[in-house]
Amino acid sequence: MGARARTRSAAALATALGVLLTLAACTLSPPPPTGSESALAKLITRVERLPGVDTAEGEIRQVDAKDDPHDWIASLEVQADTTDLAVAERIRHTAAQGVTGTTLTVSVDVPRGRASAPVTVDPMDPDVVDLAGRLRAEPFVHRLVVTPHDTTITLVGRIDFAEATALARPIIADRAATLDRGDISVGITATQPGPALLRAIDGFQRDPGVDRVSYSPGTTYAQAARADAGAEAAGGPTGAGTLRSYLAIDARAPAAIARVLATTEDEAADAREGPRTAYHVGLDGPGGWLGLPLDAREPDDQGLDEDTVPPAPSAHPWTPADVDDRAATLRRFLLRSAETTGVPATVDTAAEPCTPTGTSDASGTRATASTVVPVFTVMDDAQVPFDAVTALWTSAGLAPGGRAMGRDYWSSTTGADPASASIRGTADGLSLTAESVCVP
Repeated sequence: MGARARTRSAAALATALGVLLTLAACTLSPPPPTGSESALAKLITRVERLPGVDTAEGEIRQVDAKDDPHDWIASLEVQADTTDLAVAERIRHTAAQGVTGTTLTVSVDVPRGRASAPVTVDPMDPDVVDLAGRLRAEPFVHRLVVTPHDTTITLVGRIDFAEATALARPIIADRAATLDRGDISVGITATQPGPALLRAIDGFQRDPGVDRVSYSPGTTYAQAARADAGAEAAGGPTGAGTLRSYLAIDARAPAAIARVLATTEDEAADAREGPRTAYHVGLDGPGGWLGLPLDAREPDDQGLDEDTVPPAPSAHPWTPADVDDRAATLRRFLLRSAETTGVPATVDTAAEPCTPTGTSDASGTRATASTVVPVFTVMDDAQVPFDAVTALWTSAGLAPGGRAMGRDYWSSTTGADPASASIRGTADGLSLTAESVCVP
């Protein structure tokens, strides 16, 4: 049994949760973890006081009342009253400590701006917020939902799915996404669906006899091989094979649609990059495999063998150089960076291949160092320690070098170590890295 409340005060939320807890006790359901209801109430109060926040709702519920009654989720849903996505960062810092005894999930609805689509986003992941910021500024996006595991783009009405896919792919990079409009839903990856199927889908959307189109991308042989390699390294089972892409269509003339699909090229399958796409038209209509005759048998192409496993990249011989002194320099640098925040941290160092200046192979060696400074154990806002760290970096001869995926990159202006450094706020604190110059 769960507890849900919408409030502008901690007292109101605590009262509502108390009533629901009483009902839970009557049905012998275990109560939420001790202190979770008051922690959620206080969190809602703090969030609603943030600039750019209109309202917040909180809920505490069991993961599974029957099979997992002692694991609890605290969810926080925030409605912003600003179009500026910067409100997500303020919410992230405020909610970083979570809710006692629960797994916290957070979403924030940010309304439409003059040149940006409305978006629902998980503010706890800076990379997700960055992606949402880039996508919502695109003219083909009507509405957007972005979480660490899902990106759903509702398209405007004047763009084809092929064009929208071409525009979205460079932005989503190696993530998957779903393009929606009306009764058409198309999952996309970096390579799926192929150009021919996208053209066919655009034809279906203009066909009044087609009621629904749904496409789910599968996996390529390269993805399956990487999954097998990772499973083998972890000591787990291998040989799971690939997942076939699948297209489902509801149409008033299913036989005609099936004939179109039988003559639509499946570029990835023809190039032996992945298994052939399966399709089905209507509940009782024809089914088959993209680009194959209607009476073709199911292809035996979902396993990995010598014909489908992509060749391993050629290995460059690498003999690590001695960079212990440089690693020690980086360690001291990050320890001093942590000291400016007033929060102690430990630093990990390593050596990795790199490409020396004037060469084209990764035969060099550089030292690396990393740490996460747990600033949220002693403070609610990471901006002050963030500024302290970057001020130290400026005095040490580093200058800002750009920003990508939520991380700020700095570079040396003197040629001394560290050659580069980076900083990013995370749910665990400030993530810092440093790298030395590349030693041949």
